[in-house]
Amino acid sequence: LTGLTAAPSYMALGATWNPADSEAIGQIVGQELSAMGVNLLLGPSLDARTPPSTSVLDPGVNAFGGDPYWVGELGRAYISGLHTGSGNRMVVVAKHFPGRGDSDRSPEEEVATVRKSLEQLKQVELPPFFAITDSTEANMVVDGLLVSHIRYQGFQGNIRATTRPVSLDESALSTVIALPEFVTWRENGGLIVSDALGSPAVRDFYSQSGENFSPRLVARDAFLAGNDLLYLGNIISENPDEDAYTATTGILDYFAQQYRTDRAFAQRVDMSIGDEPGVI
Repeated sequence: LTGLTAAPSYMALGATWNPADSEAIGQIVGQELSAMGVNLLLGPSLDARTPPSTSVLDPGVNAFGGDPYWVGELGRAYISGLHTGSGNRMVVVAKHFPGRGDSDRSPEEEVATVRKSLEQLKQVELPPFFAITDSTEANMVVDGLLVSHIRYQGFQGNIRATTRPVSLDESALSTVIALPEFVTWRENGGLIVSDALGSPAVRDFYSQSGENFSPRLVARDAFLAGNDLLYLGNIISENPDEDAYTATTGILDYFAQQYRTDRAFAQRVDMSIGDEPGVI
């Protein structure tokens, strides 16, 4: 990162209470990353910082603040700056949808749970994401949402150890995306992006469920749950002879085979890339 502008943290931007400052920093970040050839950014984080006393996970300075309205305002200003600074050549994917500020454990290590009703989620976790998907100014609209490996009582009801995280649960993910605030954004090509599928949390979930961690099956589950873009971070199987490259090419071969032989799978692929069925 030598030579790049030292950007302030999200919390520092939040402390200014000034969307113009957030947009200006976003523009600098977008311009410099774009000049380096970066065309996809996993960020910013749109988590609203809940008091440490009520949450195991404290994002610290990696959150714009604790007020959902201001997190949304500063977040969309930052996104506007990223788009402007990159000359609209950067895909911006906000995280950690649909909000993980009130998780009961670290989502990096285990599948966490947010025990809130849908109405409670609409008050704190979801409003920042509403702000960046439902805007009249195109530059402020985010290109994608990174889905966390977290269970949400508001979408999934009674939570058990076998309950899938929302990122792998078609019913739960489709329920949150079907909220009125996301419908137009989704129809206009908004992307749903999985969090890292090789993370310890995902591996632990499949292990707890009595299943072996198979990269191609995990990728399939994430895709069929509704993710358009799959983040194959550290996607290594339990086979010691298979590295990340081999696992990734195996997933690509598997998806290609499924596309040729499974019509329903092919239609899902076509929908995810925005094409009419059968044109690949």
